[in-house]
Amino acid sequence: MANLAVGSLLVVIAWGNVSEVLLVGWLLAMAGVTANRIVLWKAFSARPLATGDAAVWERRIVISVIVSGVLWAISGLPIAFGNLPVHIEGVVPVSVAGMLAGAIFALTPSTKAFRLYAIIAALGPILGFLAVGDRLHLAVSGMGLVYLLVVLLWGRDAGRTTEGAIRLRLENQALVADLSAVREGAEMAERLKRESFANLGHELRTPLNAIIGFAQSLDAELWGPLGNPRYRDYAKAIADSGQHLYVLIQDILDLSRHDAGILELDETTVDVAAAVRTCRKMLGGSAASNGVSLATTVPDEGLWVTGDSTKLRQIVINLAANAIRFTPAGGRVTIAACRLESGETELRVEDTGIGLDPEDIPRALEPFVQVSRDRARESGGAGLGLPLSKRLTELHGGVLEIHSRRGTGTVVRIVLPAWRAAGQPGRPTT
Repeated sequence: MANLAVGSLLVVIAWGNVSEVLLVGWLLAMAGVTANRIVLWKAFSARPLATGDAAVWERRIVISVIVSGVLWAISGLPIAFGNLPVHIEGVVPVSVAGMLAGAIFALTPSTKAFRLYAIIAALGPILGFLAVGDRLHLAVSGMGLVYLLVVLLWGRDAGRTTEGAIRLRLENQALVADLSAVREGAEMAERLKRESFANLGHELRTPLNAIIGFAQSLDAELWGPLGNPRYRDYAKAIADSGQHLYVLIQDILDLSRHDAGILELDETTVDVAAAVRTCRKMLGGSAASNGVSLATTVPDEGLWVTGDSTKLRQIVINLAANAIRFTPAGGRVTIAACRLESGETELRVEDTGIGLDPEDIPRALEPFVQVSRDRARESGGAGLGLPLSKRLTELHGGVLEIHSRRGTGTVVRIVLPAWRAAGQPGRPTT
């Protein structure tokens, strides 16, 4: 489903810059491939796997994956021949890079399928930038090739790890039908998941940091003038796209860790009021550039809780950034925090933005869902902020509530349980 979700977002962004007929045809083909893979998966899950069936199923999956890779490769053609705006060109490699990152999880059990998908999908944008031929596009093409090589290397290691885990589990089920073997396999899978997520975060961030750094260096003209001022616009677009992908990958990893049951809290005593003020400083520039007023209402003496400071700050940033994104110029976003009479701690983000229909609120809490497509096309966003904030809140034992109506703004309310309330460190309690 990720292929179709990301593909749909790409079509929405490119609409009006590429032939609508081609975009619709490409998206329909992507939907067909997605449906075919769902059918394959259901058929595979519905019947016991015999020894001689593995090669047959792998062949079917490889064919489906090749077609999917070709469709993503086609997305690179408009770069070479379409004379696209800078922001559209930047979105294409970001989308493909995100799909390659997801393929590390989904396809590495079949090394052949993963390699074919990654190489075919990545070569389209790489060759598209290469075909333009100027220095900046050649640099982006080279960066894409480096990223592809890193993904292939990590995919190889992940494939070996996954293959070993799957092989061990199948052998245990076939040879030893006892509870101790099942327990050992589960413990091994848990360790592999933790190690895989830790390694994946490092391996994906390292090349991204290089890409962002190179793009920022080009934008600053550290090694001399680039000539045409448009090159600096390209470099800035690449750096911004890289930063967006960096945050997107981190959010996807956190969502995956939570769903895998391995996302944990690093608990300390946290001043929520100070965290809110910090988030206001971080988002002040974004709010100002959008013409949105950003205010905070917190106790001067602090508001202390026991929790994970990084994840609590991430919740506030996600909710406030979402509010800013969907509030028109001249609007207002307010971040508030207080202690309720019940002893619970409340975080509230209120905006005067476009709002939601009440029936759309459950969909807004699903990953990769954009309820307001018109505004989403203008403001960007992958549809991860609310779902991730909800999961991080629940990890703290809290509740996330959304109150909204179309055209009247939105209030997102976080309530942390009373047992998380804490006193200021170093101050005796009375």
